[in-house]
Amino acid sequence: MTVISATGNQALNTLLTATKTTATVSPAASQQQATTAQSAAVIIGQTDATSPVYNITKPALVWERSSSDLMSSKLASNFSNAGNAARFSGLGAALLERFTTDSGSYSQSVMKQTSAQSASSAGNVAAQTQLHTKADNQISLSIKTASGALVEITLGSDDDGLGVQVNVSKGTLSDADRKALANMAEGFQKAIDGLTAQPPKLDLSGLTKFDTSVLTSVDLHASLGTENTRTLDFHADASTRSVKSTGIDGTVNISVDMSKRALLGTESQQTQALNQYLKQFDNAGSRGNADDALMTMFRDAFTALNSNYGESATTHKSSAREPVYFSLTRTDKNMVSGLADFTASVSQTPVDKTNPMRPDEVDTFSYQVSQSSSITGTGTQDRHISQKQQSHLVASYHKALTSGLQLNLTTDRNSQNYLYYQIDDKAESTTNIQYQKGALVSASVDQRASTSTHIQKYVKGWLESDTTTPVDTSKTTDLLGKLQSDWESNHPRISFEDYLRQQNQPDLSSLVLLESDPGALKNR
Repeated sequence: MTVISATGNQALNTLLTATKTTATVSPAASQQQATTAQSAAVIIGQTDATSPVYNITKPALVWERSSSDLMSSKLASNFSNAGNAARFSGLGAALLERFTTDSGSYSQSVMKQTSAQSASSAGNVAAQTQLHTKADNQISLSIKTASGALVEITLGSDDDGLGVQVNVSKGTLSDADRKALANMAEGFQKAIDGLTAQPPKLDLSGLTKFDTSVLTSVDLHASLGTENTRTLDFHADASTRSVKSTGIDGTVNISVDMSKRALLGTESQQTQALNQYLKQFDNAGSRGNADDALMTMFRDAFTALNSNYGESATTHKSSAREPVYFSLTRTDKNMVSGLADFTASVSQTPVDKTNPMRPDEVDTFSYQVSQSSSITGTGTQDRHISQKQQSHLVASYHKALTSGLQLNLTTDRNSQNYLYYQIDDKAESTTNIQYQKGALVSASVDQRASTSTHIQKYVKGWLESDTTTPVDTSKTTDLLGKLQSDWESNHPRISFEDYLRQQNQPDLSSLVLLESDPGALKNR
């Protein structure tokens, strides 16, 4: 024990400044309970037996196992920090990078020892188990390999503990398995960093970059916080991808069907379609006055799930009891979006407290968008391709009469000066391509976009105006006619059938993409 004799508060302040560990101050009566190596005493005034003595004690730490390895050092460093971002920093990547040198299971945790735990080793075991299974903040990654092995990685944190666990079961890992797992380290850590950021982000693209011939599926689950909890469920395999994230601000829910790979377009075509959809999302968020952070998560998740498709195919097998095989051409793919089928939605938690005088005026935002495709017929010579894209936005919100003015509605009529918006927008794009006896006989796209803007204007609590503005545009584009026109103008010396087999056809995929703005659709 270090003893410092000084006068008044100066000595205590000196010691507290020099001590950089978390400390508790207790009377001299509890001095014998302190660990000598972790405490210091300050004697204020005269150094006689009657002087008061204060103990400054650093809480003891309990480790699950020997703490001499590199992972334990990382845990010790992170545990000294507060907040999930700092606690989980680098841990996900480190756990997957372990597979470059070690293919076995691993478990480690560090905790502040409580009085209940110190009285019983069973209490320590129970607390350690909870860190790995039911911590206040839990992130788990589950990966199945083609050889049948299951790898489960868990990170857990609460106020008094931090733990990690790797469990390898149902088989052993090959060199190819271990390499594929290690290659996901960066993507896993980016997902963790996004979830623990403020505001949170959905950075999941790194979890879709895996070889499905080595790793068959990847699942990520997260539950962060005891109040205002945010949860995440992510899944990816060769045929499906999905993500659902729920928090106090709202819910993002996206599912992608990868089974119709014959309809996937080129990388440039997919980029074009993805950018068009992101533009639709921005327009919807602006029209419906959506929460920026929630829409950013929606955009990022949609981008991640519609990236890294891998190789496309030229042949499609129907799901009928007696499968029919269809061979698709570049012309077919040139007349669809190029993206995999999907359903996606984002909904904001309704708010009914914006206007206490009229609680029925609820602030809401709900947006759904989807694409579904089918390939039917008796075979390649007689096939029908159909693809439908659609979106629907429903929103309502309050806005100040003067732009830039902070809205503060109360039960006082003098505060009741505002606009109340109600938005209802719909858009559709349906493409149909028909072959008979091997010949392309029809190809067209029918599109429609409609918007409805209902605005109620209140001045000092009285309804001054109530207007609804509908806008509706419909359009049909003859895709076959555009191909025939290009053939007649630029390639008249070859047959139309040979023209369809060549590579330099005009890009028609941009014409079939969903357009939610009636004005933009009219001018397309």
